[in-house]
Amino acid sequence: MNWWHTIELPNGEVTPGRVDYRGQAGDCFLLPKDLTDKRVLDFGTYDGYWAIEAKKRGAKFVIASDRWDPPLETAQYALKAYDIRYICSGDLDFPIAQVGCGDFDIVLFYGIVYHLKNPVMGLWNAARMCKPGGLVIIESAVNQGKMEGMTNDVPLLWLIDEVHHDDPSNYVMPNGAGLLQLCRMAGLNPIQTSDNHPNIHSRFTVMCERK
Repeated sequence: MNWWHTIELPNGEVTPGRVDYRGQAGDCFLLPKDLTDKRVLDFGTYDGYWAIEAKKRGAKFVIASDRWDPPLETAQYALKAYDIRYICSGDLDFPIAQVGCGDFDIVLFYGIVYHLKNPVMGLWNAARMCKPGGLVIIESAVNQGKMEGMTNDVPLLWLIDEVHHDDPSNYVMPNGAGLLQLCRMAGLNPIQTSDNHPNIHSRFTVMCERK
């Protein structure tokens, strides 16, 4: 299997991922250390790392969702080991109706924004899955491609007009201020940020409260 994340499984197996966010390395993604009794929805779960991490941090109910059709073998393997429900929609219009709007204390939206043709609507969908006063945590690439070196004083968004990083599913690229403004436009209130990602260039995480 082709693993992206390094994940420790209940049987002691450690997957050979290309990135390792275990321990303190994951703190820059702003996931609270204590999720006791929380309900968590992980959009864009990929291998399932953050959904599993949420359960390890005490979440009582976790759903992992992604767009793959067929579902990723790695995610099926890892999430099944932790008894986490895995939903795939086959596209980027996540199956919101299947999981219940407004039911979650925390919604994770890692590595998704730049894959969306309509990032405001994507963030709005993430927001409406969350309870009022709950948290939506967004992580995204920023300041890459034609955005590199641009000012961060003005909210900017590059509508990608070429293949970026050899991935034709990249549609937009914000700067940091642009990502914050996209969150506000989606009805979210940014309350904490982090750009101290280990060994990753030009990434930005925003913790938001749903208004």
